[in-house]
Amino acid sequence: MIPSRALIFSALLLSALLPVRAAWAAGPAPALSSAQQRAAEVVVAIKEYRASLETLLPLREQQVLGALKQRDQRRELLERGIISRKEYEQMETAAARAEEQLVETRRAIVAADHMLAEATTARALAGQSPLRPGGYERSADLIRYNGPAAWSLAVDTPKLQKFFAARFGRLLPVSSYGQTPLHDRMGLDHRDALDVAVHPDSPEGQALMDHLRAAGIPFIVSWGPVPGSASGAHIHVGQPSPRITVKH
Repeated sequence: MIPSRALIFSALLLSALLPVRAAWAAGPAPALSSAQQRAAEVVVAIKEYRASLETLLPLREQQVLGALKQRDQRRELLERGIISRKEYEQMETAAARAEEQLVETRRAIVAADHMLAEATTARALAGQSPLRPGGYERSADLIRYNGPAAWSLAVDTPKLQKFFAARFGRLLPVSSYGQTPLHDRMGLDHRDALDVAVHPDSPEGQALMDHLRAAGIPFIVSWGPVPGSASGAHIHVGQPSPRITVKH
């Protein structure tokens, strides 16, 4: 099934992220150009994977509509005593499975967006020189700020939530809090990092970045890799996620 291919691209991403993330922290490495190439290849692969999911999605939606229609027809036949309850339950099970597959495909698209955001950021970070403490740099596709303040996920996240709620009257849209299964598959140590699902060009994104800089909190921003998709665009709060050992 197509969504399972996410594991393949996660594995590909492992090979790209180690040298790229290390380059951000320790400076350019001799094989940096190959790291850039690997990251670029992963971006292309994940884009192709996401496109396959987009193609699959309307098919899943049609399958659900067809299954629900057949279920309703069989319910009527059951009530009229034309078919057995077992025949109706078989169709009911098929309709439930179709709905599950649709949900799985939608979740896979969201996961692919997050994977693509990580890969796009890794590609953008490749070749970048390390920033001095307090250093700020903005390019066409990347913003990075090496804030000097000590960032703590547990201590500082509530402060960000309070700021955001007071400023915009809604909850901080956290897309990843600390370590997630996706980061496990990627082999990234995201335990002390926070991903906030706001577009950097939006009023919320601008205000959040200004607040982080004023507080000296490090962050990285890479523009959403999928046009029109909000799930891929985010602000990574904290230092870059270094590679960890993947447990099999």
